[in-house]
This record gives sequence, structure tokens and C-alpha cells, in this order.
Amino acid sequence: MAARAKPGEEPVLYGLEIQGTHALDAGDIASKLATQPSDRWAWQEARRLDADALAVDRKRVEAYYRERGFYDAKVVDVQVRPDGPGRAKVVMRVEEGEPILVRSVEVTGLDAAPEAKARVGALPIRSGERFTERAYDGARGALLHALRNTGWADAAVTQRAQILPAEHAAEVRYEVTPGTRYRFGPVFVAGTAAVPRDRVREQAGIEIHPGDWFADDQLAKAQARVFDLGVFGAVRVTRGAPDAQRGVVPIVVAVREVPFRTLRAGPGVGVQANTRWDVNGTVGWTHRNFMGDLRKLQLELRAGYAWLVARPRKEGPIALATAEFSQPGAISRRIDATARLEIERGLEQAYDFWSERLRVGFPFRLARRLTLVPSWNLEVYQLENAVSTFDPTQPAKQGPELQNCQGSVCLLSYLEQRVGWDGRNDPLNPRRGVWVMLAVQEGFNVGGYGYRYLRFLPEARGFVPLGQKLVLAARARVGALVPVNQSGEPPIVARFTAGGPQSMRGYYTGRLAPMVLRDGDWVPVGGNGLADGSLELRLDLTRTWGAALFVDAGNVSRPSGVPTAYRDVLDPTRLQWAGGLGLRYRTPFGPVRFDVGVQLPTNLAAGVPFDQRFPAVPSVENAGAPIYDKAGNVVGTVPATHREPWIAFHLSIGEAF
Repeated sequence: MAARAKPGEEPVLYGLEIQGTHALDAGDIASKLATQPSDRWAWQEARRLDADALAVDRKRVEAYYRERGFYDAKVVDVQVRPDGPGRAKVVMRVEEGEPILVRSVEVTGLDAAPEAKARVGALPIRSGERFTERAYDGARGALLHALRNTGWADAAVTQRAQILPAEHAAEVRYEVTPGTRYRFGPVFVAGTAAVPRDRVREQAGIEIHPGDWFADDQLAKAQARVFDLGVFGAVRVTRGAPDAQRGVVPIVVAVREVPFRTLRAGPGVGVQANTRWDVNGTVGWTHRNFMGDLRKLQLELRAGYAWLVARPRKEGPIALATAEFSQPGAISRRIDATARLEIERGLEQAYDFWSERLRVGFPFRLARRLTLVPSWNLEVYQLENAVSTFDPTQPAKQGPELQNCQGSVCLLSYLEQRVGWDGRNDPLNPRRGVWVMLAVQEGFNVGGYGYRYLRFLPEARGFVPLGQKLVLAARARVGALVPVNQSGEPPIVARFTAGGPQSMRGYYTGRLAPMVLRDGDWVPVGGNGLADGSLELRLDLTRTWGAALFVDAGNVSRPSGVPTAYRDVLDPTRLQWAGGLGLRYRTPFGPVRFDVGVQLPTNLAAGVPFDQRFPAVPSVENAGAPIYDKAGNVVGTVPATHREPWIAFHLSIGEAF
């Protein structure tokens, strides 16, 4: 029930309205006030009217306008209106007046620092535009940024704005005093105990080169580089007092070491909506200075039990044992070395498996946001209970989906190159920026085993803020598996599937794919090509709750030994579409997300049954195969088409992308 005020108490505030706003947004103004309406949820605390806070908020509104160039803006009326028993609504009426426009912008003294002048570019404050304190202060910040990143470490910028209210004009002036131009001096390290100072100095030296012109931005980059060593709980890189005689600025790197050995353990639950559930326990041990020189060793064991709740229903134990070793700066200051070994027992819809996987990589950080990771990978799968295919031209020839595998053992050996650019402002809750990744694999035989292929998987994501509470997010991905001098379909463990909370949300995980019918159950087997993408509007409802409106598209081509088979997914007319809604609850480790995706119908003709209006899966690989009853009698054949449920529910942690 909604809260009500008791006799003698101030009324509960259930509304706040600001009238008369034209140039500025009323919602943005209201969000800056202390007076806030109560949330509509019954279990949340009611907010009562505070007359003192309301009086201060009146001044806040006028100050808000003044900061944005409206020096004549006034709150002309404030009313507290009844909104039911013990409830009230506040209505403010504003007269904005005429804004102050910038008449002139003058910058003096910058000619003495030509390198900074060339770098500064256009200032955020311009003649003819509305005067705002943000642009006024931002211009000073832009001048200082240019100066302090081209050697003038002690540069100063004074600013003055003459406001002419009667003329609704402002005359702005900035005076630059560059001072002495400095170079980077020696790097000093403080706070280390077990970690050699030279190692910290070397890592910071990737970004800071003594003798180069001082650049303030390099301090933050060096701080991130040192923190990436993984053995410090805190890192701070600052400049010391400039040495005017020598013309250098010393740099101080202060660090705080963390315990090198950690042990962790805990339970876990995995949920893939209508596809898979599992419970597990994890124990892990990490040594961050294994055998010295900041070598890192991680050991982890996760074991549990899984239920595949989608047909075919199956269950069983699952486990993953991992050992990972990394050596920072193994080849050069920018190139590390890593080795990772995994042993896994798992359940998939199309097969059960044991696998052993080895990966040896050399992460190369080209820049703070740009990374290249070349690696060699060896994966061995022992498959059990694998699905079967059917060739209608050879009805007697029906075998497991294990082409290009040795018996029930599938081996993949390949080189991989991953290059990625991360320009997002926040990896957990991005609001702006671009993320781009390209993964390329070259598969080859090892001792007569394996499969020769090329595999490409480019992906791009973009985020654009549409105001303070709304973000437009987009994603596109295309995958191609190209057999090279191979006959037959690629191994099932190398193929693409789509669908799920991070893919096409009109399908459950892995269910947008070529399928086979086995024992009455439809099982995805994957294909050579993949195309999927999303367009999503993300809205902040409160500080912790958010909502999303999305449109997804996707397609997967058939498995084939033909090198050009993947091209089917490049045909936009074959894409399947879904729309949906979602809720998010933000937590420190990422948003808890619930999405509902609905496939868009493709057949709207009269008389068509409802479930037949939606698209079928890309292909049925054993179409025409005989269907047997329990007595072994043929009772029919596998149909040529199949449709998945037209609605899908997804519960997960983290944004879809």
C-alpha cells in the first residue's frame, strides 16, 4: 500500500513538476534537487515534504539556469498541491528569460607555446553561442591540457568573463603563461618490498621516457601499466617538483603490494533459461610471483552437476580443471607469454564430451586500448552419444555427426590471432564508445589428425548516449568457417550456433542453428556461417533499475565441406528477427538481466496456424530419415522443416553486449 502522512506530519511527496521550461530539460533540473517524489513501490521508504529543502531548491533552480547562461531566470511560483489523503505534489513555475550569448573570445600568450597552440584545436566556447560555465571552464581546461602535454608542466591559464546582463552578452578572455618547458626526468619507485624496483620502473618506462617532453597524460597511462602487473593493490604515478635548472620533471611511482598467494572457494549456480541449469563448487589458488620475476600461476577446479532441461533432456556430472601460467615481459616490455591447460567433462545438446585443451599465447599490448594476442591452440575432444546425420541419396549410410574426426575423437590444432580495440567508457555498463574485435584461426593437421580450415569472426559494438538516462547500443557479428582442401563437413566442435542471452534472443542458447531429429528430440548441430546483430535502447528507471527495448537478428548456414557455404548468412533476406523487452538490476559485479525475446512472424497470410507464422530453423540435416517406434517399425520420416518456440526468456548477469 502507498504510504500516507499521519496527523501532524508533513505530507508524503508523490509528485514534482517544473513548468515553463523551454530551453532546458525539466527532468534534468528536477534530478538536481533535494526535493524528490517518493518511489511508487510499496516496500520503499516514503519521502515527506521538507519545506526548508524546498526553499533551498528554489535557489538551486535559479543557480542551475545561471550556470547555463540564463541570468534572468526566476522561479516565480512554488505550489504544494494536495494529491490525495496525506499526499502532496510540488509544482514550480519558471520564467527562463533571454540567455547570455558569447560576444567575443580572446586568448593571449599562447603564441609563446606554438606546440600547444597547434594541439589545442577548437575551444568549447565560441562566439555567438550561449554562455555556459561548463564551456567557460572547459576552455581553460583544454588550454591547460594542451600546454601540459607538450612540455609546459607549470603552465597557468587565467580566465575572465565580463557579463553584460542588459545586453545579454559576455566577453571572455583567457591569458596564458606557459612558463618553462620541461622534459621527463628520472623515475623513482616507492613502496615495494618483494617486487624489484627496476621491474616497476621498466613497466612505467613503456609510457614515460626520460628525456622526452613532459606530457601529463602519460602519467595515467604509466599508472595503468604498473597496475596491470597484477601484484599491487594501489598504484599512484605523480610528478615531483620540477627542476628548473636542469629543465626536467622527476616522476614518482608509489605502490602498495598485495599478498602474492591467495586461496578462494565457493558455490555457484548456472542458469541458461530453458536450456541448461547447473550447480557447482569452485576452488582456486593463485601465486602472483611464482618463482620470482612476477610470474603468475593460477590453479582452479570447478565441479558440479548439470541438467539440460531442453529436449533432449539429459543430466550428469560436469567438471573443469584449469592451470594457467603467465610471464610478463617475456619477449619485450610489451609482449607477455601465457600458457593455459584445461581438462573438462561437459554436456552439450548434441553430444557429451571429455576434452583436453592447450593454449600458448603472446599477448602484445600495442596501446592502452589496443591488444593483439597471437596463440597456438590444441584441442582434443572425446565425444559420446553424438547425434547422427542422414543422406537421402544413400539411405543405408547413417552415421554419427563426427565427420573429419578419428572415430569418436575430434582434434583441432590451429593458430589464432585476436586483435581488439576497447574504446568503451565502462566495460560493465557502457554508455559511450566503440569495441571492435577480430579473431582469425588457421587450422592444420598434426600427425595426420585434425582439420584444415580458416575461421573468421569479426565483431563490432557501439554505444551512444541519448541524454542522461538513455543509451543506444548496437552490435554486429559475422562468422565464416572455410574448409581448406578438405572433404566432408567440419567437425561439430568447430561450428557456429546462435541464440541465447548474448546473441539472438528470440531463441534459447544455441537453438538458432541447423538441427537433426533424434529419438523425438530436436538437436542443434551448427554450421559454417554466422551472422547476428542487435539494436538496443537502454533506459535508466532509477539508480538501480533499468529497462531495455531491443531488436535482434541472426542466421546460421548449413554445415558443409564447400568453402563458400558460409556465404548463405550474408544474404539479408535470410535473417531471422526478434524483438523484446528487458529489465536490469544493477549490482557491483554487473547488472542482473531478464529479457523476453519474441520472434517476428514471416507468414501473415489468412488461415495459417499461429505457430506456423514464425520462421523455421535454418535447415534440418537428417530430413527424410526414417522414424522408428520402440518396436523398430518405421512410422514416418523426419520432416524438412522445424520451428522452435516463438518466445524465449533469458536470465543472466551482465549486459547482452
